[in-house]
Amino acid sequence: MVLNINGTDYELKFGIRFVRELDKRYFTTGQNGYKFGIGVEIKIPMLLTGDVVTLAEFIHLGTVSEKKRPSVQEIDEFVDNAEDIETIFDEVIEELKKQNATKMKMVEFERVLKAETEAMKNKTA
Repeated sequence: MVLNINGTDYELKFGIRFVRELDKRYFTTGQNGYKFGIGVEIKIPMLLTGDVVTLAEFIHLGTVSEKKRPSVQEIDEFVDNAEDIETIFDEVIEELKKQNATKMKMVEFERVLKAETEAMKNKTA
């Protein structure tokens, strides 16, 4: 997936390096002091529900493999000024579904989110 930010094309990759970077930020510590990354488990549901901070974070971490990366400020401005933010969300979500490192979690989270949405609809009906 390629995004043009400030006139420069950046390739976003949501592979193992992306997951590792996410897990460095979001983890839990086990009884023996071992750290377990839970970045995907925490952040994908936030992305699926439209969290723009998560979108910006995924764009930044998705460029971890690039020699030159956009700054957090550049990404924030890109997201703030996007004419069609829904399309950017859709493109990132679709790319996450394609990558080996994230596709199984994406399928599971979409299934759970759909089931929870249906349950809430039935509860209010």
